[in-house]
Amino acid sequence: MSLQKKENDLRKAQERLDKVNKRSKQFQIDFRREQNRNGRFRTRPHIIRGYKDYHGNNRGLIHKTVNLRYRIKGDKPSLTRYINSLEPTTFKGKAGKGAAKAVNFVAHDVGRTAVDTALAAETVTLKTADAAGRELTNKLRQKYTREAVDDYHRGVFLMGRTSVDAVKGVRRHLKTKKQYKIEKAKLKLQRADNRLYKSKTHKPKMAETKAGLKNAKAEYKSRIVTDRNNRYRRAFNKRRLQAYKQTKRELKFGRKQLKTEWKNRSKEYRNQKKIAKDSSPGLLVLKPVSYTAGRMKACFIYGGTHEGFGMAESYQRRPGQ
Repeated sequence: MSLQKKENDLRKAQERLDKVNKRSKQFQIDFRREQNRNGRFRTRPHIIRGYKDYHGNNRGLIHKTVNLRYRIKGDKPSLTRYINSLEPTTFKGKAGKGAAKAVNFVAHDVGRTAVDTALAAETVTLKTADAAGRELTNKLRQKYTREAVDDYHRGVFLMGRTSVDAVKGVRRHLKTKKQYKIEKAKLKLQRADNRLYKSKTHKPKMAETKAGLKNAKAEYKSRIVTDRNNRYRRAFNKRRLQAYKQTKRELKFGRKQLKTEWKNRSKEYRNQKKIAKDSSPGLLVLKPVSYTAGRMKACFIYGGTHEGFGMAESYQRRPGQ
């Protein structure tokens, strides 16, 4: 496979990922260290549209406010980094830096504790409200079941709940399928990137370092002059040996870095392959069937559970029996 074809494959994979991942983008603030006209470096914020880095719990005002930190990218301003970068020379300056570090640590610790406490309290509140809502819904369903006087009403209720479960299943399937497309596009992008990296960077640099080791060894041997009686020649030979060993260490370290980079890339590709495989939603036609079977199982086998109603229990409660 030619290098141009691999570059085209990488471009197509990137376009595919951008196409299926449009809704996963958000506005972010990117801080960049840039040089101005006077030659000084300043950190400037830029508004960009990037991919989401966090897809966790985003319910509640406190959670949404705290999760805004994931929208800040790049060289973010940091008071801790600024304090640590100070290098005072006087005693007062060193004492001031130590006091500033202590105050900064206490402020961060107290702030982090307050935020964690608020997040935990909001999570408990949301869970309690959800549990209360589910309990109220179940009570209403059970009340309707007890007040139903004939099998017709129970059948209508069964069909309604089955339809709702099927719609929920299809909706969940479509959301899972969307995420599956994203993960599959990421897998194709990683595969194309790894192929291009191996052909364009890994193999040429490995061959270059191997040839460098061979040339360095040949050059060292060609410049060695064996003369034990001449101490100057022995000193020059020793210096040449040291230079050869240093070059050898640098080239071997470069080869080790290339091998480590390829090993990490292979590991990331295998992990992404597992993620793409596990996120497969399956066949859509089986989703309504599975939810219908689950609803009927809950009705006929367990009869009268919190899911809504049970036909076995309804026959037992029929008046006149």
